[in-house]
Amino acid sequence: METFELSRLTDFDFEAVCKDVFEEEFGIRLEIFASGADGGVDLRHTYPDGSSLIIQCKHWHRSTRAKLVEHVTKVESAKVSRLNPARYVLATSLTLTRGAKDKLFDALQPYVKSPDDIYGKDEMDALLRKHEPVVRRHLRLWLTSASVLNSLLVKNIVTRSQALVRELEQTLLTYAANPSYARALEILDAKGVCVIAGIPGIGKTTLAHILCAHYLSEGYELVEISEDAEEANRIWDDEVKQVYYYDDFLGQTTLDEKLGKNEDGRLLSLMKRVARDPSKRLILTTREYILAQAKQRYERLDRHSFDTQMYVLDLGGYTYQCRASILYNHVYNSPLPASVKASFASPLVYRPIIEHRNFNPRIVAATLAEAELLSDQPHLAPSDIFANLEDPHRLWDHIVTHQLSDTDVKLLKVVFSFLSSIRLRDLQDLWGMYGESLRDLKKTLSVLDGTMLKTSRKFGEIYVEFHNPSVRDYFIHLIQSDTAELISLMGLVRYFEQIETLWLQFPVRGNGPMLSTYKELKCALEDAAAIAFRALPFDERSRRGAPVIDFARRAWVYLEMGRDVGSSVIRGMGLEAVAENKERMNASNGVVDYDALLQILAEDETPEGRHAFADAVTSAIEWALADISDWSLINEAERVLRSVEHYAPGAEVEDALELLESARYEYAQIAIDDWSQPHEGPVSSATEMKEIIDYYRAIPDAPRFEGFETAEEAVYGIDWEHLSAFSGRRSEQVSRPTWAAVQEVEHMMQTLRNANRLDSDVEG
Repeated sequence: METFELSRLTDFDFEAVCKDVFEEEFGIRLEIFASGADGGVDLRHTYPDGSSLIIQCKHWHRSTRAKLVEHVTKVESAKVSRLNPARYVLATSLTLTRGAKDKLFDALQPYVKSPDDIYGKDEMDALLRKHEPVVRRHLRLWLTSASVLNSLLVKNIVTRSQALVRELEQTLLTYAANPSYARALEILDAKGVCVIAGIPGIGKTTLAHILCAHYLSEGYELVEISEDAEEANRIWDDEVKQVYYYDDFLGQTTLDEKLGKNEDGRLLSLMKRVARDPSKRLILTTREYILAQAKQRYERLDRHSFDTQMYVLDLGGYTYQCRASILYNHVYNSPLPASVKASFASPLVYRPIIEHRNFNPRIVAATLAEAELLSDQPHLAPSDIFANLEDPHRLWDHIVTHQLSDTDVKLLKVVFSFLSSIRLRDLQDLWGMYGESLRDLKKTLSVLDGTMLKTSRKFGEIYVEFHNPSVRDYFIHLIQSDTAELISLMGLVRYFEQIETLWLQFPVRGNGPMLSTYKELKCALEDAAAIAFRALPFDERSRRGAPVIDFARRAWVYLEMGRDVGSSVIRGMGLEAVAENKERMNASNGVVDYDALLQILAEDETPEGRHAFADAVTSAIEWALADISDWSLINEAERVLRSVEHYAPGAEVEDALELLESARYEYAQIAIDDWSQPHEGPVSSATEMKEIIDYYRAIPDAPRFEGFETAEEAVYGIDWEHLSAFSGRRSEQVSRPTWAAVQEVEHMMQTLRNANRLDSDVEG
């Protein structure tokens, strides 16, 4: 039996729900009143003869039945007597015992006609179950129903992301309904994919959380993507309805922070795969300017039509009523004293906030969430919100300047010095390099965790990152405006990732505004670059579990930095990285991005530059052909070789491309053969097979796939007779000719392998 978490509603929500459900139940129209001079009247209906029905709504979820009975007996009964209604109904969010109901009935006679006119939580639940359209109209009521909240606690969801579950629950408490939800839901149901874009703090993540909760209520499994699009493919289950959630899929502050090699292709493949499957949904969020950057840099993203799959949040979509609801919900659920909360009811307090040109839900939420930390005078909360809207950086500046110790601020700068999260074990090592104790680190983390920082577990490891992007935004503003802060950050550099952050986080390239500052601080920058360059070799760090560094990218950062700030010292490190790390580049386990390195070296006309360019060309070709054992590696190899061909056309790269094409053709033949016989070998994913069949169809002399209009039909609606005939196999060897069966067999066999119960000579 469905129940509703009425305790999660605000007072205003509860009254609005009562109005709608009693209008349906009684078949009348009700007026709704704010509390004030007409105390004792929340809802009213006036009959033709002038008599009235009054409904009083008591959302007393934070009190007790005894207190409610006492209040009604001593206060409300006198109000009712003065009002003298023809009928009086009392509705409360508290569960009422029979004894409590009898006492309330006695206190409110003769206006309450029977105990049935007293509605406790059980009676309210029954009414809501009876009038389901009312529930659906009140999004916050619906999304806080027991079915949705229980779905958040499904074991596989909690195991995958406990932090996401906590965030969803908090979002459900404070969400204010607005038209963006209906529009985004419409896009998802029509296209399967919705990219939510907008400025920082506008509510992208909040909207995404509400959409996730909606699909949870519809029986979908929630899958949070935290690293790259391939995570969704690994967890894909054809037999289960799934909603994939990828927050800040292009990074929080810079495109270079997030988008990995060939990730543009994987993203688009995932979006297309989800769009084809009615049992899947994909929700992505990004800052609008970062998406614009991505489309400029990645041709495949630029060609993709995002317009039909995108919803852009902007302040124009927040009416004053919607802004008031946002403010109300956050104030209601804040730790402020009741008297301070009450002060927001004054138009002189709330109107300057909701009408502010910079109104931003994140600033409102962050100011109230940190009210106790911001000031020992909570009555200043309203003015704090207004001041933070006037100057968004003031929110964190007050804390950093007046509330945190030097050690606390140092830790924040260390976290800032990495483009994304940092593993706790690596942070501990780095903290020791600064001569600080682990005890101080633990103490500092305890102060900042949950406010400016957050810790989360990913893949069995604990990571530390900023609590929300506005903290990083604050430090960007602080460091850009204060040379001493930039020098302080340079002094924290120990690894390449930190030098990379310094270079990519600030507008330097293209004669950006920070360029002159870097030139003035060239000596300090050279010192920091040298420390990072001499750091523990990255291949050794990878054995300790840290990410493998892209050595071509490392060389490019040093070369560009040296060129732009006019430092022969830093440029020399870049040239040295090309020469000395050539072997490491070729041995790198990760994908290497040669594009930027080849471009900068192609523009270098000096003898040493031309020599480094020749080394980079040879290295790129060798790396591309070093491992072409699967389809994704073949694609990546072609991308690298085409880049080489652009900057250094010639016989060497032509021979490499010819060799690669032979490998691609052979792999396609084997993959198609394996696809028709899933029990005899590995089966490629559906997305990969579509690419392979598309490729094979484009070859003039290749055999045809009879009976298929599109590659999608060949992959997702496989005609096993034709495909088996093409491969030279007998179709009757395949007992269950469906794509689901292929996955089932693959999963079953992999389970056996994992359990060490399958010998190498066991047949399918």
